[in-house]
Parts: sequence; C-alpha cells; structure tokens
Amino acid sequence: MAISKQKRVSGEAGILRVILVSASIFLAHVWLAPGAVIAESDSDEEASEPELVTGEEMAHWSGLPVWGRKEAYEYGFELPLPLGVSGCFYAEKQNFDMLQLNVGKGDALLNIGNLVEVTDIKTEQTAWNVHLDSWILPFLNMYAIAGYLDGQAELELRPATLPFLRPLFPKYDMKLEYEGPLLGLGGTLAAGFKPVKNRPTIVFGQADLSFTKALLDFRQVVSSLDTVDVAVLNMRLGVRERIETPRGDVHVTMWGGATCQDVQQVMTGSLGILDLDFRAKVGAVNPWNANVGGRVEFGKNFDVMIDVGIGHRKSLMLSATYRF
Repeated sequence: MAISKQKRVSGEAGILRVILVSASIFLAHVWLAPGAVIAESDSDEEASEPELVTGEEMAHWSGLPVWGRKEAYEYGFELPLPLGVSGCFYAEKQNFDMLQLNVGKGDALLNIGNLVEVTDIKTEQTAWNVHLDSWILPFLNMYAIAGYLDGQAELELRPATLPFLRPLFPKYDMKLEYEGPLLGLGGTLAAGFKPVKNRPTIVFGQADLSFTKALLDFRQVVSSLDTVDVAVLNMRLGVRERIETPRGDVHVTMWGGATCQDVQQVMTGSLGILDLDFRAKVGAVNPWNANVGGRVEFGKNFDVMIDVGIGHRKSLMLSATYRF
C-alpha cells in the first residue's frame, strides 16, 4: 500500500477539522456488537503527523457507514465490514415477586392479595435468536432481533393470613410452561483508545440498549397473555488484543460489565380454567446482574462469542457471527 505524507493543516478551520476527524476515529476505534471487527491502525509505528492511506478506499456496496469512512481511511484506520448476521443462543434463570394480583371479569377486577399469596416465582427460559446488524456510523451499530423463546415459571400459592399461622395451611406449587416468538430492535454506542501506540492493544467501553416484544402462549392455566415488553441495558469495559498463531493472526476480546433487564411489570390476560381475566403486577427481585465474557475473531468475516451473567439473574449467551 502506498503511503504519502499529508500536508499539515493550518488556521482555525484546519484545527476544527482535525478535532472532528480525531473524535470520529476515537469513537470508531472500538465496538462490541456481536461479530463486529474492531477498527485498528494499519501501522503500529508512531507518527508525528496524520498520514494518508491510498489503498482500500473503495466504498462498500451497501453505502455504509453513511459518514466517516473517508475520514477513517485518510488517517490510516481500517473499518469493519458493515453488515452482519448472527445466530445466538440465550438461557437465563431469574426470580420475581408478585406485587399485586387482580382477578375478575372485564373491568371488575378484585385484588385477591388478602385471600391468596403468590410467592417465590422462579423463571427459567431459553431462546434462539437471529440478529441482523449494520454499522450506520463508525461508532453506531443498529440491529434487529427475531427468535423463539421457551420457558417455565414455578410459583407457590398459599392462603394469605398472619405469618405465624401460615405453616398451618397447605401450599400449592404450580408450574406454568410457555413459549412463543419474540421480535426486537437495538443499538450499540462504543468508544476506545490505544494505551500504547506501538501495540495493537485496545481498551474500550460500550453501551447497548435493546427493546423486545414476546408473544407468549401458555400450555395450562393461562389461556391468553398480552404482549410482554422487555428493555435491556448492557454496559461493558474490556480489552482487545491481537494474537499471532501458526494459522494467522486472531483477535481476542475480554470484558466485564453490568446488565439491567426491565421486564414489563403489569401483565394482563385470561385464566382458561376459571374463565376469568387477570391483571398481575410483577417485579424482578433484582433487575441488575454482572456479566463477563469474551470473543475470538477469525479474520474479518467470522467470530464466536460467550457472555456469562452472574448474580441474582444467571445467564449464558453464545453466538457466532458472519460479516459481509
């Protein structure tokens, strides 16, 4: 690749341009969407001035990213392939509290909290998803989710009475099994930097926000349930390193972070066995949990990832991504 030295910018306009371009490259430097290839400099050697890169300046056939490609190449940075498709497996265990339960017909719903107490709600579910993503800007990834969820909820029913009298009354354990499709949209913002200029190591941070809707069918008791909305905020800090192998270089990424899952609190539907409507208010015991994970990139086109959630919500996510 032929490299020619760029003329030094001058004046206030030149300084402003350098600031804007440098900020763009800084944000474009790292990301953590599934399957993304993190941008890195074509040369690890220090340079006193920005240098032009004359090769690989051809735009992607998709026209993405919509801004920042030319500026990135002018400063010697390589952008990832902007489109990706991922297959993802996700499993989690989480506990919920029943905050309120109303049962009745139509709008005439009665709060039965004084009659029946629902306790110790334990959920366990798995999902298979497909993610389609695109880098709209060097530092902004947008994606769509489609998948299928399968799970169960175990809960205890007992008469609501004085605490010291509860052991005298029988309790009833119930298991509710459910399944259904889910759809969603999300986006990732990320930024990073090279702590050592002559090394490929990158330190990064990212924030990911997604919204999904699940259309669930229950196999017993609940004859219908309205759409359940879930919002997930994920924040991570990590390090990416290039490793030389006999088969070529691979990039390994490790991270740690925190995730907040906000499940729709008010759920409405019908109880088939009683021909009654219900409105339940539920809340996660703790919507936050910690997570650690890593990813291995094999060239520009393929990578695999694992992410493990620990704490009140235990989760496991595995994915494989192809970029094009």
